[in-house]
Amino acid sequence: MAQGKAVVLCSGGLNSAVVTSLAIKEQVVAMLHVRFGHRAAEREAELFEKQADFFDVRERLVVDMPHFAEIGGNARVSRKHQIEDALALGEGPSNTYVPGLISGLLSVGFSWATTIGANKLLLGVSEDLGPTGPRTRSVHPDYSQEFIQLCSHLFHEASPWNRISVEAPIIDLGRAEIVKIGHRLGTPFELTWSCLSSGTEPCGACLGCATRGRGFLDATVPDPIMLEPARR
Repeated sequence: MAQGKAVVLCSGGLNSAVVTSLAIKEQVVAMLHVRFGHRAAEREAELFEKQADFFDVRERLVVDMPHFAEIGGNARVSRKHQIEDALALGEGPSNTYVPGLISGLLSVGFSWATTIGANKLLLGVSEDLGPTGPRTRSVHPDYSQEFIQLCSHLFHEASPWNRISVEAPIIDLGRAEIVKIGHRLGTPFELTWSCLSSGTEPCGACLGCATRGRGFLDATVPDPIMLEPARR
């Protein structure tokens, strides 16, 4: 029997879908999706609802955070900036880094978790998704174990009578390992999206697409998104 309740931050992507597959085996799950004006927002919101239906999660919430698009300054929310190909990235800043995004998502998740009586807040970040790009945490510094631990401590201080732990179950895993786990758990990969550049056709070159493609290849698992374009 499931014990406790967890809020899972679900982007509509592969990683958070696998985290949902893991969480739902052990606890009651509530799914949270945030639209922040990014390029693939419409597609990801659609897939979030389909994933929630697949997992039969009734407690779900969609929140809009339009200020990220209004602030701009990065390629995720503004077409004034170019999304780099994964092969062009080095161990440094990326145009796809959205300052304050993860802390903002966690803040919304913390507020909702407190309201609905959840004791965990889960997100699907990884420090190093592996080839064909640099370490993920080097271009997105808030995708790190240290950052997650600091956020967890911050929320403990903010609500000492209702401790909510922040956890990233796949933080130490590469994309191939994540795909293998998801495949074993029956994660609906056909209902996930990884492209940072588009919400219609995968560009194939951004960090999301490149690590997804290599992850499925190394895991020797077919990617349904590539095999069945009609589903897009």
